[in-house]
Amino acid sequence: MEVILLTGHYFAGNNTSRGFFSYFDYLINPWEAERIYILKGGPGTGKSSFMKKISTALKKDHPVEYIHCSSDNDSLDAIVIEDLKVVFVDGTAPHTIDPVLPGAVDEIINLGIYLDKKDLQEHKDEIIEINRTKSNLYKSAYTYFKGAGLVQDEINSIYDRYTDENKFKMMCKEITEKIFTDTSKTSNLGKIRKLFLEAYTSDGYISHTDSFCDGRKVWAIVGENINYASRLLEEILIEALKRDYMAEGFYNPLHPEKLQHLFLPELNLFLKTADNHINNSYDEVINLHTIMDIDTVITFNSDIASDILMLNMLTNHGLERLGKAKKEHEKLEEIYKNAMDFKGVDECYDKIISQYI
Repeated sequence: MEVILLTGHYFAGNNTSRGFFSYFDYLINPWEAERIYILKGGPGTGKSSFMKKISTALKKDHPVEYIHCSSDNDSLDAIVIEDLKVVFVDGTAPHTIDPVLPGAVDEIINLGIYLDKKDLQEHKDEIIEINRTKSNLYKSAYTYFKGAGLVQDEINSIYDRYTDENKFKMMCKEITEKIFTDTSKTSNLGKIRKLFLEAYTSDGYISHTDSFCDGRKVWAIVGENINYASRLLEEILIEALKRDYMAEGFYNPLHPEKLQHLFLPELNLFLKTADNHINNSYDEVINLHTIMDIDTVITFNSDIASDILMLNMLTNHGLERLGKAKKEHEKLEEIYKNAMDFKGVDECYDKIISQYI
């Protein structure tokens, strides 16, 4: 029976209340990598297809991480072949990447050299107009997401006011002691890798969180208060790093500076935030409602409900703009595809993959 090794699905960038936000620097440490291939070229030149082809050839023998595009979940922004310490990454805007250790680690694969530039020059005006339209749609989307972020802050401010800070500190202490039974700490600090498991995309809100739970111990942090859930995860992260643990932090798509989920590989423990705990698959439930003045919060239900309606309306408008931007991007891809020599791309692929199979 053929065995397919474990894979993971993530986002390294996101469409947020702060505009496009990137954690691409955390894909792999250049000083620890064997090879980082940075793909360049315009839309439709085959960067995502190139990476999909590479992953298909390698995934039977090597675990592969798939880094999806936050604007189009079906497209790849990168793949990480963990055991080989090899990364293939789209190095074009909005997450422009340039070599850190050129030649020694980094190698640019420029698929743009297979473009018929004369053909593209004939479409110059059309390309400029499409790019202008697409740019305006992204600006509009980020305006709506910024508004959504402010509304979410307003909702959280209600929960913050009626959360007991002393009880929260006690909760942090109890949970960290339960997780880290070994009280010894080292002089070395652990490392954190920052990514996203969820994203606002042209296809709606996409989450890879449930698939990440498979095969792991899952502790759910239940409650609507994003601020305190994030703070709790930060406290756990601090204790993990003090013990020289590796940690993977997954951040909130709307507020990319706030932790949404946390994974501790040494303990195989995944701590995820959840609105409710109606899920028997959780190994442990941490209920933030127990440190809140629920009776008082209930008196704000009408305000919270109207704010949630506004939050949903703003995010939906943002998602709609992302969808329109994708349609414009597809027009660009069609123009560039028609100007591409994909035989040259195939020859480039054969040359690269021969080094690994």
